[in-house]
Amino acid sequence: MKLRCAAYARYSSDRQSPASIEDQLRKCREYAVTQGWDVLPEFIYSDKELSGAGVDRPGWMKMLSAMTRLPRPFEVLLVDDTSRLCRNLGENAKFADEMKFLGIRVVAVSQGIDTHNRQAKVLMTFHGLADEIYLDELGSKTHRGLEGRALKGLHTGGRCYGYDNVPVPTVTGADGTSAVRYEINETEASVVRRIFEMAADGGSLKVIAKALNREHIPPPRKRQGKNLATWCPSAIREMLRREIYRGRMVWNRRHFLKKPGTNKRVSRERPKSEWRILDKPELRIIDETLWQRVQQRIALVAEKYNYGNRPGLLHRAATSPNLLTGFMKCGVCGANLIIVSGRGKHNHPRYGCPQNFNRGACSNGVKERADFLQERLFSELQDAVLQPEAIDYAIREFQRQLERSLAGLDDKLARMRQRSQLLQQELGNLVSTVASCGPSPALVEAINSREQEQREITRQLLGTESDSVSGEIGRIRNFVTGQLGDIRQLLKVDVQTAKAELAKHVGGIRMMPQLEGKKGHYIAEGEWNLLGGYSEEAGTSTTEHIRMVAGVGFEPTTFGL
Repeated sequence: MKLRCAAYARYSSDRQSPASIEDQLRKCREYAVTQGWDVLPEFIYSDKELSGAGVDRPGWMKMLSAMTRLPRPFEVLLVDDTSRLCRNLGENAKFADEMKFLGIRVVAVSQGIDTHNRQAKVLMTFHGLADEIYLDELGSKTHRGLEGRALKGLHTGGRCYGYDNVPVPTVTGADGTSAVRYEINETEASVVRRIFEMAADGGSLKVIAKALNREHIPPPRKRQGKNLATWCPSAIREMLRREIYRGRMVWNRRHFLKKPGTNKRVSRERPKSEWRILDKPELRIIDETLWQRVQQRIALVAEKYNYGNRPGLLHRAATSPNLLTGFMKCGVCGANLIIVSGRGKHNHPRYGCPQNFNRGACSNGVKERADFLQERLFSELQDAVLQPEAIDYAIREFQRQLERSLAGLDDKLARMRQRSQLLQQELGNLVSTVASCGPSPALVEAINSREQEQREITRQLLGTESDSVSGEIGRIRNFVTGQLGDIRQLLKVDVQTAKAELAKHVGGIRMMPQLEGKKGHYIAEGEWNLLGGYSEEAGTSTTEHIRMVAGVGFEPTTFGL
């Protein structure tokens, strides 16, 4: 009987020759000729560059659909070997059972397996197990080779914005390809720095993406299947967490698992004990100070705006054009005060309690104009932070941190300290020479000149003159006082940036309603953190606060509470 045959071929990697498909189909046709069968051209299926670990392959799915037709379009399915079908023992067994039910013979021509024979089930099980083990071993060997490259500081695959992939011809892998190392791309690196600076200053992922797209800054390469190549918030989110930008290469942080029955990969984080971390200072794009500012900003946003168990989801208050929205809480029920009236063109927006206005569930019916509230609140804050005690504390804290990390912050002062140590050594040597050989005019002059230089360095480091550290602190005091001279104007420059800055210093302002006839007004209660949520000492006993007290306003005399 002349049977009708379909044929299926597949190869899994872009490193394999596309001719593999034709070679497999040629073997199938040659086998059909020896059996006196016909391979029908309309029922030849193939999949290119797709793994056999999953069954979500276009050619495979099209073939399965044809098999279920009535009447059956063919009686035999020809493949080169069982690994072309699936590299999963369970899927292979399931496929064999389905073919048996449909009455279709499966023939693996290179292995001599024909499901028409009774021993075929044993052979398919054996070869299916071997195919699956081969896939697992291949993955292990590939991982081992990548680990070796990573430990040598070489790149292990893919691209990273901000860097170029530079081949290293002297290092080749088992597949014969050259290894690759990263090299900073200065054009892209400048964009990376800007993204980090915008994020540190309070810019949201969406705001950053819109700014880059508006200026037509080239984004990372377009993803496969996407029509537009533009910046997106999710890409920026990943960039802000990528440690290579701070000069640390982290390898083996994640691994990928294929969803059973598919070729879709899902990322899973490995235990930290399996991570491989290498310091690569030559790849640093972002300095450590900026990196830490961004990470603290990320942590603050995660803490403040995780709504509905969805990390990072911003509350509407975070993007409100009204500066105080999201900070002021109803002193009765605790709800966020919102603009409840006056949204029209010529009306004045008024803050009120939404639980009262929308639901009648709160007794606080006070509604006060937003501009009046903001003006009064920041006027009292400005008076408080300009008190001598508040400025003294801020300057004192700044001076303490400056002096503690002086060597890292000021190259000039660091060189002065090094020079002072060298002078001390030279003076010791000169004094020893005088003691052993006696004084001479040259030795005395050398000692005098070095002592004079040493006194000058000491004066600049510890004195009060204009070029000393203390003198610099005095100039900083004048600068801080001038900058704080109009807090209200500073906070009006950019509402979103101002909201991000305000969030560093205040967690919530309780607005206590004070009834006066039908209108009434609010008085603030709360606490203002002078250093802000990003400061190194925030949350410790050394961080001082200005308290807001109902009926009094901001009270700077309650430091340290």
